[in-house]
Amino acid sequence: MIRRRLMGSLAALLLVASAAAATEHDLRTLVLLHVIKREALFFSGRTGTWTAVRLDSGERVVKTGADGAVAVVLTNRRAIGFSALLGQADEVPVPEEEGLEAFRVSGEVASVLTRRRALGFSAQAGRWAEVQRFQLGATP
Repeated sequence: MIRRRLMGSLAALLLVASAAAATEHDLRTLVLLHVIKREALFFSGRTGTWTAVRLDSGERVVKTGADGAVAVVLTNRRAIGFSALLGQADEVPVPEEEGLEAFRVSGEVASVLTRRRALGFSAQAGRWAEVQRFQLGATP
């Protein structure tokens, strides 16, 4: 009897673990990113659509990242974020003079930290949010 309960519990645990692994795998495969020639191409596995963003003459790709439901292309002029949940892109100017300090793409969010600002992209909102960073010697 105890052995039967233990086997039943183990089977239930394995079922839950495999469902969680399947959900995690699904999240990882919602977005694809290609940067070729003068454009960034984003594919949403959720909406089944492509979004193309043209890169301007002289615009240079600095970093790229894709994970979960977010893809980001950071250039010497702007940050382009893509939400696979919504199938849409949003961009924010990032002048090269601001200097990149950190870049991360993870799950449903991404961040770009410069000396002046912290930028965050949300796949749920499909847009960038920003906050000015503390600058030593700057007056509020």
